[in-house]
Amino acid sequence: MENKSDEVKFLDQRNAIDNYGTTDEDEIQNVDENKKKKAEDDSVMATNSSCLKCKGCYVPKRFVVTAMTSLGMLLTYAMRSNFGVTVITILDNSAHMKVHEDAMFNLPTVQWDTREIGFLHAVFYIGYIITHIPGGYLTTIWASHRIFGGCILFSAVMNLLLPVFVEEVGYIGTCCLRGIQGMGEGLLYPACYGLLRHWSTTKERGRLVSAVLTGSYAGAIIGFPMAGFITHYIGWQYVYYVCGGVCIVWYFSWLCLVYEKPSHHTSISDEEYNYLCDAQGSDVIDYVNLKIPWAQILTSLPVIALCICHFARNWIFVFMLTNEPYYLNNFGFSIAESGSYSSIPHIVKVLVAFGSGYMADLLLLRCSPTVVRKLLTGIGFSIVALSFFILTFCETGVSAILVLCIAAGFFAVSISGWQINHYDLSARYAGILVSVTSAFGTLGAIAVPLVTGELTKDRTLDGWDDIFYVTMAIFLFSALVFVIFGSGNEQPWARPPSNIKLVQKIDPLARKPYKTFVQQKSADTKDILQAESIDGKAQQKDDKIHELVDRLTEQLSAEEIKKDS
Repeated sequence: MENKSDEVKFLDQRNAIDNYGTTDEDEIQNVDENKKKKAEDDSVMATNSSCLKCKGCYVPKRFVVTAMTSLGMLLTYAMRSNFGVTVITILDNSAHMKVHEDAMFNLPTVQWDTREIGFLHAVFYIGYIITHIPGGYLTTIWASHRIFGGCILFSAVMNLLLPVFVEEVGYIGTCCLRGIQGMGEGLLYPACYGLLRHWSTTKERGRLVSAVLTGSYAGAIIGFPMAGFITHYIGWQYVYYVCGGVCIVWYFSWLCLVYEKPSHHTSISDEEYNYLCDAQGSDVIDYVNLKIPWAQILTSLPVIALCICHFARNWIFVFMLTNEPYYLNNFGFSIAESGSYSSIPHIVKVLVAFGSGYMADLLLLRCSPTVVRKLLTGIGFSIVALSFFILTFCETGVSAILVLCIAAGFFAVSISGWQINHYDLSARYAGILVSVTSAFGTLGAIAVPLVTGELTKDRTLDGWDDIFYVTMAIFLFSALVFVIFGSGNEQPWARPPSNIKLVQKIDPLARKPYKTFVQQKSADTKDILQAESIDGKAQQKDDKIHELVDRLTEQLSAEEIKKDS
């Protein structure tokens, strides 16, 4: 009976330690009182939280991050559109007749031809491609939000210097500055995808990522009219000062509002945090010794299909960003009109792109990701190709703008097809994937201004028709490749290998840790173990339990010895 009572006593002690962390009765009573008080406080907090939500006081932090990221994209691409409007004042010999009298004598004094202008556009993307692959790797070891904000700040500073280099330093210096600015922005997309990996879920990813990418397409909506207006009425240099200054202001707002992960955010609600943790699963866990499967990524057919699509995307996007105002200038518009009219297709693109995210999420409820991605990409790219073929027959500015709007709208449909497909293939390596595909796609961004500069050297509409034929061929080929080789399924190399022991990266800045379980296989046993994060209090409980077990074992052993004697 004594043995049984000892066992019961031991079990009671063990339960007390499990529930309260101690066996002292006074401490147990204090813990019970604290639990009751905490339950009452939680009830009050829940009531207040629901009231706040009803009043709309709490804004989900993932939406704040999405909005700030989209705004950063918008401002960056507004800066990129600056030079596209300045080009008109350099190439058009009658530019002084197309601006207001206050800006008539404030135009660039340089004499550059279309080939030199084409290289100035291309050199930006030469610098851009250099930092793409390193940018994808840096997002795995550095905070993505700091990389994203830092590259926009750096580009803004370069933008402020650009007018000085154009007028004072000369062509070579301007080319060098543009290349350095491109190197800074080469980190933009890898950092963006790396950040959204932590702030988006599978169910919301279509909408949130589309909203961010819409910001990049909306940059021209703000950039072209603003650049045209300022150049027309004030002076071309002030375009760069305004855009650069606004980006610097955005950067300091970014530092205050955006954090790398939900676990780092100081004011995120428990409800939103738990929702993100549960919906994301183990894809957000970072490991110290996890090796990136570069060979498998670079030889994957779905990734190669994305590279081709990214080439097509950059071809048309850079073409419209850098040459659209100059193309519309051929129809006799003023500089202010060319800037304003150039933004119309981008407005259509933004509206359709924002809606395509919801369209994709609805289609995913009924169709597989592979079907949805191929459907949106195939239709979008095919209509773009048809639109550029029709553009060769346009002889008026109005008809050209209308066809460009159709092309931009259906291009936006494809955004929720191939451009979100990186997360389908591997959410963990999304930043790496976009660095690879965007690096290849940047070849299109480099090629299109060079080809355009060569084909339009005579400054006639016939040269533009040749560009449109090339664009049509590129989009038809890209659509065909993606429909055949694209995939919406997670790839075999996307998951960490199960035959090695992974060490989770410890982040001292995290307010709360993510789920830290991971399946791993030991070399000496076939059992699958689960590594759990154990805090100091849990460790103390285990130590006390072991101490009680040892004490009870000694007592039972002593009693058995007495019986034997």
